[in-house]
Order: sequence, then structure tokens, then C-alpha cells
Amino acid sequence: MYFDRINSTICALATAKGSSIGIIRVSGTKAFEIASTLTGRTKFEHRKADFVKISDGEKIVEKCLILTFHAPFSFTGEDVTEFHVHGAAENAEQILALIVRNGAIPALKGEFSFRAVINSKMSVDEALALNTVITSENPYATELSRKAAFEKNTVDRLKELIPEWEYFHTLATAVVDFPDQVSTDIDSEKLSDLINRTKVYIHKVFLNSKALEKFLDYQIIILGKPNVGKSSLFNILVGQERAIVADIPGTTRDYISETFYTKGFQANLIDSAGLRIADSEVEAKGIEKSRNLLAKGDLLILVFDGSKPLDGEDREILRETRIKSRLIVKNKCDSAQAENPELMGAIEISCKNGNGIRTLTDKICENIEKSMPDKNEAIFFSDWQKKKAEEILDKLEELKLYLDSDQIEIILFFVSEIFNGIRDLAGDLTSHDVYDKIFGGFCLGK
Repeated sequence: MYFDRINSTICALATAKGSSIGIIRVSGTKAFEIASTLTGRTKFEHRKADFVKISDGEKIVEKCLILTFHAPFSFTGEDVTEFHVHGAAENAEQILALIVRNGAIPALKGEFSFRAVINSKMSVDEALALNTVITSENPYATELSRKAAFEKNTVDRLKELIPEWEYFHTLATAVVDFPDQVSTDIDSEKLSDLINRTKVYIHKVFLNSKALEKFLDYQIIILGKPNVGKSSLFNILVGQERAIVADIPGTTRDYISETFYTKGFQANLIDSAGLRIADSEVEAKGIEKSRNLLAKGDLLILVFDGSKPLDGEDREILRETRIKSRLIVKNKCDSAQAENPELMGAIEISCKNGNGIRTLTDKICENIEKSMPDKNEAIFFSDWQKKKAEEILDKLEELKLYLDSDQIEIILFFVSEIFNGIRDLAGDLTSHDVYDKIFGGFCLGK
């Protein structure tokens, strides 16, 4: 799909709808020709901004800046023009339509980045990281993707493995295709060593990538009996009155969630329905959802009323969550405290006067920090990369099963699959279809 359009000039709005300035990017052999038709200019200097008028026939439709880049010194490696117009709404759309009428075609998602990769302006790995820089709403993910896009190349170690896999691929192919002429056997010991080294590296990066995925979707669930202050705590942590607070047990009939921010971290904070024997069918459904959330929570905040002795329901909550990562919280520490040895060491807070909240948020941060990926280790930023890594790991395991057999055709099949898979993962893509899968998930205009 992308390769079929490589000789076309593409255009797209590169800024979000509603922006006060709309940047229309045009890339390809006709970029300057189109700019000349629209502006009347015949000369465009490299990396120089000019104030121009855009005309549609005799009618002036815009006065704006134009910024031009000459190939190969542009983002895409092609001639590029950027029109900085008023707004990124109807005005920009009309100018974009005018550009299309004069010889460009609307760009596909990620098509500018695709051309940058094809023209050796960046690697696939850098393009994927850069897409994360653009789309990420998480400060830590932005930091990691910046490092991958602008400093460190994730695939350098993979590229080092390619010649070794190519050797075994060539040898196995020769043994299969020319058995009478090639007498060399596959060195299973060396191939086994290569399998292990490849597996260790890809598995390490894959786990680090999954850790980032989990970190970006970190789930904190507030649990406890009704009327112990769960919703009050939820409102304090998210900084707004999102949950209804009342003295009536069972007020929260379903869970609600909100993004929780603290010290540069963010997580999904969930206020659950109280865990108890329900008084109604509606409340029972909410409680059932709370129990289902237990399996999904990365961190549980168990809230108890410190002014009352624990009862059977309290102890059941402690029992149900004993193998989970959890923080035990005693609320209402502003009141006289009951003797509860089971809550020894619990974080004492008061949702009424705010005591202990800072200590609780510090503990939450400590737990979130434990889930962070290793920023010094490589990361696969796209779902395509992670899926490809899983496929390679599975094939490495299957290849090991046949190493000591005489089934050279099967060995060749897996060696070939692994060899091509590593090339894809390292950015040396083996088919046009792979490009379509990768860049189809990018932003429009990038």
C-alpha cells in the first residue's frame, strides 16, 4: 500500500483539530510546484520561512507562513513544504483540499514517517519511538521514547545477531537444496548457543516492554466495607468530588475511576463498591464487580474504620487480599482508636482533616516506582514489535526441539523464520506488508 504511493506527492494536516495554527505538510516531487501554483513564488530557499498569500484563482484565501526544505535535507528526505495557516479547522481543510486539487494526494497514517525510513532519515525503531513521543500522555513513557528516538537505538544488539543467523540460514539452505554437494553438517552446539543468546536478549527486551505497558495502565483499587471512607479518600486523592459521599452504607453501587497524579506518576484510581453482604440486587452487582477488580488491581488500598473493632467482614477482606500488593489504611485516626492488632503497622489517616494523606501518597509512589521498566534497557514501543518478539521466542523454542534430529528441512524452516523475524524486528524489513502493519498505526500527518 505505502510502496504503491512512493512516487506521489502527499499532504496532510499535521496539527490537531482546534489548534490556533494549522500546519499543512506536503512532501514529494511536486511539493514546490504546488507551492508555486498557490503562492505565485518561483523560488523557495532551504529552511527559510516566508510570508505568502495563497490564492485560489483570483481569490486570496489565506495569508500565512511557508517553510520549505529541499531534498534530502528534510524529515522525509524529499522536497517538503509546510503551510502555517490560521486554525486547524475548516480554513485548513479548505486549503488542504486546494493542495489536493493541484496534484497532491491525502497522506495515509504514518506515511511521512514511512518515507523518512525508506529514505534512510531514521530507522524503523526510531520511527516507532518517535510516534510514542508524539502520542504519549505519560511523562515517563515520553522520557523513554525520547531516549530511543533521539539517543539510543533499541535494535543495535539485534543487528549484531543477524550475520550469525544468516550463516546458519545459508548453510541449512545449501544442505537442503544441494545435499550431494554440501557435506557440512549443522553445528548444533553453536546453533544452540545462538538460540540461547537470542532468546535471552529478546526476552529481556520483551519483559521490559511489557513492564512499560503495565506501568502505563497501573491500576489502584480502593477496597473496604461500606462507610469506612473509601469515597472520601478517593475524592482527596483525585482532587475533586467525583464520588458521592454519604453516611448511608452502600452509597457507591458501582465502581468509578479517575486518573491519579502524584510526583510525576499517574495511575488509574478506582473507587469500588463496599465488600459486604448486599442488601439489594443492585448493590450485589456492584460488590461482585469489586471482587472481579481484585484480579486486575496492581495495588490495593484497603480502608478500615480505625475507630471500630474489626469484624468478620473486615477480616475476610484481609484474607482475600493477602497475596496481593496492598496498603492497609486506618481511616478516622482523628477519633478514639479501637484495639485492632491485625492492623498493626497500617497507615493512619483522617479523610476529615487530611492527616496521613502525604504518607499514603508516598507509599503509593513507592509501589508504582517498583513497576517501572528499566530505563537503561531497550524497549519495544509498538504492539507490532511485541507480537513479533513473541513469535520469534516461540520459534526459538520449537527450533531447540529439532536440533539433534536429522530433519534438516524442519530446522531450515525455523531458522528461516527466525532469521527473517529478527531482520523485521531490527528494522531490516523483509516484505512490503510489514511496512503497512507498522505505519498504519501511526498518527495522520506524521
